[in-house]
Amino acid sequence: MGRIIVGNKTVECELVIFDKNGTLVSQHLLLLELARARQNSVKKFSRKKIAELWERIVGVDLKRNKIDHGGPLAIAPRREEVLIAATAFYLSGYSWSEAKQLARKAYDEADYCMQPPYGSVLFEGVEKTLKQLKEHGLRLAIASNDTHNRTVESFKALRIDLLFDVIVGSDDVLNGKPSPDMIIEILERTGCKPDEAVMVGDSVSDMQMGRNAKVKVCVGVLTGFTPREKLEQLGDIVITSVVESHAL
Repeated sequence: MGRIIVGNKTVECELVIFDKNGTLVSQHLLLLELARARQNSVKKFSRKKIAELWERIVGVDLKRNKIDHGGPLAIAPRREEVLIAATAFYLSGYSWSEAKQLARKAYDEADYCMQPPYGSVLFEGVEKTLKQLKEHGLRLAIASNDTHNRTVESFKALRIDLLFDVIVGSDDVLNGKPSPDMIIEILERTGCKPDEAVMVGDSVSDMQMGRNAKVKVCVGVLTGFTPREKLEQLGDIVITSVVESHAL
């Protein structure tokens, strides 16, 4: 079994599972890019009034470049956000059936128009850290609320896709975070056991997911928008960023 240093603690493990947004890449920049694409698409399929209502419903203010990091755009899987977005159409006079159809079309159009890496920018030092872990024989995986395809394509554009043994997105499982489904899927694909795995993420839901899957250690990072005190409630270790970890 391999060993990694996380902060000032040594952990024996075979597999390190990472969240993506806020852990490896800047969540704020990615969400702004995503929000602009989706807002433009909502406008295309409706009216300006509906697009403004959509902003409030999903938790974004594009005029001020502000994101509610506890809102649907930030934390909801895409399939949930599409239904939430449909509310903007419904409240503007469409039937619920029409509202869902328009929301799906708008989101599909936005996805089609965006180009990899979809606003993803790696935090400084992340690529070097991932390579060091991989070179020492550790298996690496991703458990992301983003879709599988967008995660894979963004990592290809960033040239880090080959570092991961498994990538699981929100559309690969029935239940998203904090359900353990993503980690269970990763464990099945890698053949690893829960007590051989470490979960690294920036949110409470990442820590809860790790706990629910019974992984060996949950590591919280402060590169997202969750305060240290909240991560410490569920995380075994809290560090400033992913770069404060390396293999032995």
